Amino acid sequence: MKRFIRITMLFAALVGLFLLWSPRTTFAATTVDTRLDYKIVNQNSGLVLGISGASRSAGANASQWPDDGMPGHLWHFLPAGNGSYKIENMNSGEILGISNGSQTAGAAVVQWADNATNDHIWQFVDVGNGSYKIVNQNSGLVLGISGASRRPGANAIQETDNGAPDHLWKLISSGIPAYVNPDYVTGSITVHDPAMIRTTNGTYYVFSTTITGGRGIEMRSSTDRIHFTDAGNAFATIPSWTSTYNKGSGSLWAPDISYHNGKYWLYYAASSFGSNNSAIGLATSTTAAPGSWIDQGIVYTSSSSSNYNAIDPGLIVDASGKWWLTLGSFWSGIQLIQLDPSTGKQLSSNQTRYQTASRTFPDAIEGSYIYHHDKYYYLFASVDQCCNGVNSTYHIIVGRSTVVTGPYVDRGGITMTQGGGTILLSSHGNIIGPGGQTVMHDVDGDLLVYHYYDGNNNGTPTLGINLLGWDPQGWPYVR
Repeated sequence: MKRFIRITMLFAALVGLFLLWSPRTTFAATTVDTRLDYKIVNQNSGLVLGISGASRSAGANASQWPDDGMPGHLWHFLPAGNGSYKIENMNSGEILGISNGSQTAGAAVVQWADNATNDHIWQFVDVGNGSYKIVNQNSGLVLGISGASRRPGANAIQETDNGAPDHLWKLISSGIPAYVNPDYVTGSITVHDPAMIRTTNGTYYVFSTTITGGRGIEMRSSTDRIHFTDAGNAFATIPSWTSTYNKGSGSLWAPDISYHNGKYWLYYAASSFGSNNSAIGLATSTTAAPGSWIDQGIVYTSSSSSNYNAIDPGLIVDASGKWWLTLGSFWSGIQLIQLDPSTGKQLSSNQTRYQTASRTFPDAIEGSYIYHHDKYYYLFASVDQCCNGVNSTYHIIVGRSTVVTGPYVDRGGITMTQGGGTILLSSHGNIIGPGGQTVMHDVDGDLLVYHYYDGNNNGTPTLGINLLGWDPQGWPYVR
């Protein structure tokens, strides 16, 4: 469960209310469709908004072009809270922002990593007849075309609204879903922060954060990866040491499950909302069955004086056989420590804590998971706000590195320690706030396992499973 919420939800709401007011605009924002990809068509020129040269690089200019049906001309509207949106390019996985976060009229509109700055947030204002003004939340200025040009290739800029036709845009549905929906699953699928494994006897177990009070790590089982039943709890008795960190609630968070050396390894976290007085624990089992887990105690801790948070553990064994644990939430972001494979705890000869990703406070980066595929290590993380049902703005980003300790770089060339991260999956229709992800390999390929909030079921946290594909450049996509 994600843990800074009581503090940051109030803060974010106050910030959002402040930012919605601007002396330069009295616009009232409206809602737009998140289910499909859209073309953004300039009313003055009839040309579509795209990225120059269909570039995937951060900093590439947005400009207008004849519609050629290319993915660089398709956009997804990602909810950002308070009636605002991030505008995601479906070719690059980057989002529209203003060059250098400028508040000056005439500043260029570019694509950039979702690094949580306010110049990446927009409001859509319905002005009638199917037309919209698109207003930058940071500057209060509107999206327009330089010189009101009708020329293909003319750059998009932000401008003071003067009612000019080049400040008006049509949102034309492409009919293409922004993302594929999760695979069909049924039964006991109300979960948060799921991690799944297929055991040596073919049983699937999903381990997840406490939802029902006092259960510790919850478990679901399946024989076919479709029908899931409540399998009870991992621990017959919740480890007593965890009460120091979770205030005796019995709640345990964000498990990670793997199988090595004839044994199942279960990492988990104990903490409380808004606190980084936290600890990561380890339990092992020879069967992975509920109640079979033997607790091995504390692996790593943080305290109120720490600049990191010891939760959201994820084990990665690198190509040379070294063990590492990724962790972290809010504060300074995502960390990595080396483990001793014989104990599963921190290696005594390497006490370094490596920084692998960070983001502007108070926006979250958490739920990290590193997965090795071909020649790269991929760092998946969840960003923005979870745990708020249908109002959640969580989404999943990814970067990669040839070295497990980083630096991890997104598709646009921004390191994840500088707020980089290519969007992999975001809200679409009733699939709201996907995150809390892990990745596993199964008989039919690589799987992304995550939770989302079901907009058709009162925002209930729900198990999501999708196959991952890998494009010719080696970047993952949800399929």
